[in-house]
Amino acid sequence: MALRICSIASGSKGNCIFVGSNRTSLLVDLGVSPRRVSSALAALGAADTRDIFLTHTHSDHFRYVPEAMKRGAALHYNRILHSGVAGRAEGEREEFSGDVCIGDITVSAFPVSHDVPCFGYSFYSEGSKVTVVTDLGIMPKSTLEAISDSDAVLIESNYDPDMLRANYCYPEYLKARIAGCRGHLSNQASAECVAYLASRGVKHIMLGHLSEQNNTPDAALTAACGALKKYNLAGSAEITVAVQSEMSEVIEV
Repeated sequence: MALRICSIASGSKGNCIFVGSNRTSLLVDLGVSPRRVSSALAALGAADTRDIFLTHTHSDHFRYVPEAMKRGAALHYNRILHSGVAGRAEGEREEFSGDVCIGDITVSAFPVSHDVPCFGYSFYSEGSKVTVVTDLGIMPKSTLEAISDSDAVLIESNYDPDMLRANYCYPEYLKARIAGCRGHLSNQASAECVAYLASRGVKHIMLGHLSEQNNTPDAALTAACGALKKYNLAGSAEITVAVQSEMSEVIEV
């Protein structure tokens, strides 16, 4: 085992993903309380984790970053996010433009299509690679190809189109934002990505960032498994779902 990935929380109310090697532990985002994260890290045997990689500054990913930094956490982010972070998070920060090495993990950021500057991440250690990519309205073929050599991928499967259309609590402009090219991936769009990744040999795929009001774990999983079956790939990859309320299983690669 060179890398582990576990969703501490994933969804509309807050996101935090753990990635670790034998010697190094990292977090992607901190949108849930430090107390909850500390409990999860203790369960993972990674209580000393202090490095946080930020995808973007929406509150469900950034909310508890300033508090964590006051307690000694180090924040890492692509310099394109500077204007969104500046003045909001005081403490140890690293702005980067290329790859970053933390311990024995190399971290590579890549831009994704969202309504604020936003990045996905790939993590490398001892020949293993895991990728976290959420909050994107479209998945370009070039990005899909670039992450297709991952051993494990956490990919957004945000909404079911029928549930979104029928949601009378959402105004039309919000529905259009979510479904637009700078919004989020639908279950069907995500499922096509899942099938492609599985066809390229990705063995572990976790569906994440599910909408609380416009999706269900069963709907996301059914779409992904349906795509695998459609392309005669059933059983070629393990598909799991990350949820808001509890930690996911730990994937080791």
